Amino acid sequence: MNTAEIVKVLVAPEEITSLIPIVYSLADSNRASLGFLPRTAFLQQAFRGRLWVAVSEETGECLGFLLFGGRYPCLKVFQLLISLKHRRRGIAQNLVNRLVEYGEKNNYLSISARVAADISANRFWEKARFHLVRQVPGGKKSGRNINILVRELNTPSLLKLMNYEAAVPATSIEDIRFHQGPISPSPNYVLDLNVFFDVVRDRLYRKEASQLIRAGLNNQIRVCVSPEFSKELERHSRPGKSDPILEFAKEIPTLPKVEPSEIDKLIPELRAMIFPDRSLRGKKKDQVHSDLVHLAYCIHHRVIGFITRESAILEASNQLQESYFLEVLSPVDLFEAPQDLNGSEEISVHACLGERNVQVNEANETEREEAEKFLIGLGLSSKMVPTVWSPGTSGSLRRRICVRFEQVLVGIASWDEPSKFNRNNQLYFYIDEKAPQCERVIDNVFETVLRQSETLRSRTIKLHTSPEQALTRTTALQRGFVESFPLSDSMEPSSLTKFTFHGIITTSLWPVVTQDFKDLTGLHLPSVMPSFREFINTGLAIKNEKGIIFSRLKLFDFETLISPGMIACNGRTGVILPIRAYFAKDLFLNINDQMELYPSREAILHVEKAYFRSPRRVDLFVRGKPVVFYLSGSGGGTKEVIGSARITYSEVLAVEKIFTSLSRQGVLEPDALREMANNSGRLHVFTFDNFISFPNRIPFRYLLEHKLVSKANLVTAELLHSEKLHEIWCCGFGLESN
Repeated sequence: MNTAEIVKVLVAPEEITSLIPIVYSLADSNRASLGFLPRTAFLQQAFRGRLWVAVSEETGECLGFLLFGGRYPCLKVFQLLISLKHRRRGIAQNLVNRLVEYGEKNNYLSISARVAADISANRFWEKARFHLVRQVPGGKKSGRNINILVRELNTPSLLKLMNYEAAVPATSIEDIRFHQGPISPSPNYVLDLNVFFDVVRDRLYRKEASQLIRAGLNNQIRVCVSPEFSKELERHSRPGKSDPILEFAKEIPTLPKVEPSEIDKLIPELRAMIFPDRSLRGKKKDQVHSDLVHLAYCIHHRVIGFITRESAILEASNQLQESYFLEVLSPVDLFEAPQDLNGSEEISVHACLGERNVQVNEANETEREEAEKFLIGLGLSSKMVPTVWSPGTSGSLRRRICVRFEQVLVGIASWDEPSKFNRNNQLYFYIDEKAPQCERVIDNVFETVLRQSETLRSRTIKLHTSPEQALTRTTALQRGFVESFPLSDSMEPSSLTKFTFHGIITTSLWPVVTQDFKDLTGLHLPSVMPSFREFINTGLAIKNEKGIIFSRLKLFDFETLISPGMIACNGRTGVILPIRAYFAKDLFLNINDQMELYPSREAILHVEKAYFRSPRRVDLFVRGKPVVFYLSGSGGGTKEVIGSARITYSEVLAVEKIFTSLSRQGVLEPDALREMANNSGRLHVFTFDNFISFPNRIPFRYLLEHKLVSKANLVTAELLHSEKLHEIWCCGFGLESN
């Protein structure tokens, strides 16, 4: 039916005044979406001809309204609402079209609208050619973000005559560009005087402090001091006598001096935070002031961290991180738990690809000559080969692997060992793409490198590969690598770089991740983590260094960008799935402590893996939903949650179609699939990626005690509501639930 024949838009004040009570009642009943405006606002705008009401031409019934205003040359939409039973008839679009005509006729330049970021109306405005230009916080009660949406009108303006065009935020990962990192060659850490004395005076923490200095010598970090450091040493030195320690300390790189007035601005805030007036912890005033000056210099110069053993400063570390993004650490914090790094495990994969065996193993120095010949054969220069094959040094190790098909060397990869300091890693990956089914190995290398990372930390990975390796580069782009802007003083062409986070990002971790993202990529994320609904309806707004929104990514794309990290945003649900040990060992590494005697199926090589099951509760498996894997007790399983992943695809397929469409994700033998299929010969298959093994496996009894699952012993998949999924994630990573 033609809506123009039955819908009439009233614009004249005398036609609208009698309908204002109905319009106000309709607006008030939708206050959660529209926000609140007083009744007088509707009356005033009606008199100005800026309240338009859509009515049925046959019955006179109020169908919806448009309330707008603004000052020349910009119109503003205050509220647009169509009653529920009359939606999807084009009425809202008709009102917007009329407003566009009105604006262009009267030489307005643009129309803007403020829309809550977590509501589905954003999709309507996007289709109406309104573009997101920025986000602002909403009210304190709602805790939501407000999207500022703008549509440029087709009217003459000075900006248009200068060929200016409004920037339309991109919605694809391919449009994102990182700065070619690192922005700083290595992260800055400032030493407190007590850490320096640990080394030169052979005190209790000498070992940890020495390791810190060694990291600086290996260029993993930049160790420096503040100008207050030398002043403090001079106060400890005897006047008129030579002090070799003081002379040595003066050679340590020092932060640039700044005006005392700039430092003094921060001192009162820091004093109240660390040394309240009621307690100076027995320290002298000059010592307290010196400690505060060290911190003020760190904050002013935006260094990564301050290394100290001062207990009062360490106790305030959370507040300093939250308020100033300054990480305060003890030397012991940096070295007491090397097991937290996921790079120490030995890399050894032996899998079957049809009738061929593929082996991915740690490289050995006895393979050097063969490796050099292989790399030169791929076109690498003799000067580049030592860099690719370099094992690193004792303080800055590199991982190296060799890939072999039937004992023939077909690939070499090397990358930086994960480190608490080095967050800008180099990956060298060269493979003969003519080798049979080499895409499986390419997948495995990327998964291995992304898995070899420190838990709950960010880093970037820069990919070095041959220009002829089209399959490698394509796979990298699919896994969230993006192009980097070349440095202004570099002749090097743009390269592929990836920002990666290993673990779950909660609301409490979000400020740290956003700061890391800015430091490592030069781009800005919102200060508040979007809710699940905001991710779905608006996406995550990414700003450039000028503060302009140039990209909006939905949740799935953003998680691909930061993979294998996943977002624990408010309102996100998941699914928990029991898996038998027999299947788990073919999908995940290190399920059991025992090494497997026989080669694994090829699925172990895939970065995106397929899981097959009977077609029950298919509705639970939705693209983008987190899936938590529970290792059941059947077949020797340990009855505990082992990790989580992200669903990338889900469908019920005939067995025959599975072999043609999912070969890269890993397919079981035909007989095994037919045995699992239903009477119609169909199976439910879902694929997943971003699998992260939990540092803390969660036993079944914990799930029951905390009512995270039903009492049905997890014999089949179950829905996890947002709060339960979040608690499982936090428990698995040893985080406190918000």
